[in-house]
Amino acid sequence: MKKLLLALLLPFSIMAQSPFQSYHKDPVQYREHVLDITKMKLEVSFLPEVKQVNGKVSHSFVVLRKTVDSIFFDGPGIIIHQALLNGKKLTFKANKSGIWVFPSTPLTWNQIAEITFDYTAKPQKGIYFIGWNQPDVSDTIAYPKNLEADPFRVRRQIWTQGQGIDNRHWIPMYDDMNDKFITETVIKFDSKYKVLSNGLLKAKTKNKDGSITWHYAMSKPHAGYLLMLAIGKYEVETAKSKSGVPLQYWYYPEFKNRVEPTFRYSPMMIDFMEEQTGIPYPWETYSQVMVQDFMYGAMENTTATIFGDFFFVDNRAFLDKNYIGVNCHELTHQWFGDFVTARDGRDAWLQESFATFYPKQLSRVLDGEQEWDWQRRQHQVSAVEAGKKDNYSVRHSAGGTARVYPKGAAVLSMLVYYLGEEQWKKVLSHYLKTHAYANVETIDLQQAIKDVLGLNLDWFFDQWIYRGGEPHFRVHYEDLTYNDGSKSTEIAIEQIHAHTETVGAFRMPITLEVHYTDGSKSSVVEEISKDFEVVKIDNPEKKKIAFVLFDPNSNVLKQLSFRKGFEELTAQAANATSYLDRYDAVLGLRTFPIEQKRALLVQTTQKEKHYAILNETISQLASDTSPQLIPVWFNLYKNQSAQVRAHLIKEIGFRNTTRSLFELALKDSSYEVVKNAMTVWIEAEFLLDNNNMGLVIKNINQNLVGSISMNHALEIKRLELLHLHGYGSLEGDLVQLFEYASPKYEFRTRVNAFQAIIALNCFKDYPWLDIFEPMLSFNSRLSGPAVELCKHLCLDEKVRLHLKKELANAQLSLSDKEIIKNLIPLLK
Repeated sequence: MKKLLLALLLPFSIMAQSPFQSYHKDPVQYREHVLDITKMKLEVSFLPEVKQVNGKVSHSFVVLRKTVDSIFFDGPGIIIHQALLNGKKLTFKANKSGIWVFPSTPLTWNQIAEITFDYTAKPQKGIYFIGWNQPDVSDTIAYPKNLEADPFRVRRQIWTQGQGIDNRHWIPMYDDMNDKFITETVIKFDSKYKVLSNGLLKAKTKNKDGSITWHYAMSKPHAGYLLMLAIGKYEVETAKSKSGVPLQYWYYPEFKNRVEPTFRYSPMMIDFMEEQTGIPYPWETYSQVMVQDFMYGAMENTTATIFGDFFFVDNRAFLDKNYIGVNCHELTHQWFGDFVTARDGRDAWLQESFATFYPKQLSRVLDGEQEWDWQRRQHQVSAVEAGKKDNYSVRHSAGGTARVYPKGAAVLSMLVYYLGEEQWKKVLSHYLKTHAYANVETIDLQQAIKDVLGLNLDWFFDQWIYRGGEPHFRVHYEDLTYNDGSKSTEIAIEQIHAHTETVGAFRMPITLEVHYTDGSKSSVVEEISKDFEVVKIDNPEKKKIAFVLFDPNSNVLKQLSFRKGFEELTAQAANATSYLDRYDAVLGLRTFPIEQKRALLVQTTQKEKHYAILNETISQLASDTSPQLIPVWFNLYKNQSAQVRAHLIKEIGFRNTTRSLFELALKDSSYEVVKNAMTVWIEAEFLLDNNNMGLVIKNINQNLVGSISMNHALEIKRLELLHLHGYGSLEGDLVQLFEYASPKYEFRTRVNAFQAIIALNCFKDYPWLDIFEPMLSFNSRLSGPAVELCKHLCLDEKVRLHLKKELANAQLSLSDKEIIKNLIPLLK
């Protein structure tokens, strides 16, 4: 058998032994520039109703070349009124990408100078004007005081999003991450609003026209894409970390009760990151501000993180979704991304992978070892799934988010596993100190390991960062008895992933364990680096094998094919030390009949605590209608994790024996549990025709009194389900549904409403909704669902003709109408 395997793998071995190394060519290259910008001072005011920026920006710089006779600044679509060099008029010429300037006398090496632009912009990117065509939330005519305060109504705000290269759309600037400079921002705006920008607030001046001028300044350089503004009606709460870092939480004044659950652990996170990196927080202050319609989760602008207000939660909503992980992610960027910044997009993993890695490390502190293990596994799974589509590397611009975020984080976990935590921290501190406030490349991290530990891990970075792919190991073992009566376990390991010019055999130290029925084990660590290897583990006491583990606790990123029988999986599920090994054993039971595995799964529900293994167990048991499982369901419902309760209610189905459990679930503290209970129960009652719908509706309505679920998800789902099954109040409820879909609400509420409109197919009865406005949104998480809604509506001929007429008469530009027609060809 071994000879056959070796023969089959011979072509792979020859390829792996090739003296040549191949890599995917990356189109992204270093952007050349002729100046070193040292400071950018921005002075702006706005006409928000027409989305206009009026600005003046001054760039102080040092000349990098021997002679420079022309300089380019990014600024697509910006109108330049005047350009000055050291206060004197400067010749300029604008094109569709930006502005060329031409000094009358060429600039020379190391010359220090300043270029200033006066300009106007109406940008489509980079800066966003939210809600200025809607009534303000404080407008008592549009929103009478007798209406309950609603955190999801649209608010008037201005905010920016500079990453990747979007600040250039509202500031003429050198907009690339490979130059870092000090910024100063001076913003004039209506006194009813507060303004946040990077750095410390140096001055706040009242003007005669009723406006206020806000003056912020940084003291250390950062990349231009990290410059930010946020303007809105906020209150500010302050805090301090143990090390004395001042924090500010900018929040909506009506909802002070949401501040603590939203910003929970923020000061502790700074202490955590300082301990992990060995570097004090590298800036003077740290603010966090929520905004509406944000197209991502959050953005790590230096000293001032912007995040979507869909994370602005009360204690109840906190159970289902909260800001903790994203909060830590963005805070990590204050070190990795802001303090040290990738030189270009190829090394974005030095920012995003670290910012994905450290929330995982924080979870170990806050939620325990099993949650840390589970997050490690999720990162590994994401990487492997991406690897099934293509074999781009982490350090390739086409690698995608799965490489830059979870795979890179998984690689960092392996690096810590390989080096040990103390050595890793020493390397990391050196790396950050060496490149403080500067640009970095992957080679800088490699060099730090060499400088601090004297280790050459070029092989590690080559296979995990510069090359793509992930190892796929196929493992089996034999329990051998020799002629002299001695015993051993031989474990055969094959690397069966596709071998290409850029992906070969992987090299990593792997732990192998043989567990025996008496509870003891034998363990070895072997460096696996070939396509086929056999590891021998002696069994001098001739013990009976219970199960064998390859890479216990899943420390190495990989796919693993390792067939095990029912007895082995049972022993592993019951006795493996590592949570992930027990989880994998339960996962391996999926193909076995319920009668064979029921007792083990029930035992697992009693013994395990983490939601992932409990949810897997629930899924495997859910189809079993045995009465003996009813006590199991009730016991699982007592779990503190809302994820377990929500999954349980979703999976087990409503029937008479579970009715009392569903009655409990309708009163649950978790909105997600309530939504699942409502959905499953209403659909079951409709199918069973038990005439109990009145009781269900009463229970639901009682639970919704006095609460607003996140983005009105629960309220909208209730409307959808009741109307879908003929129990709704058409006049009142559907009017409210279309209100939720209108621009009066933030985008997630609107998307929830769009989905309900599709399910109910009710647009033709209420055709006044403007469907074109959200289709043109800058936020793809709004425009995408709006397009899907429009496609669905166009399936109805009457509605399609109505929409076609509406589009022809709409107050939209010809280009916007063309965009909509291209998105929905049926409207042409």
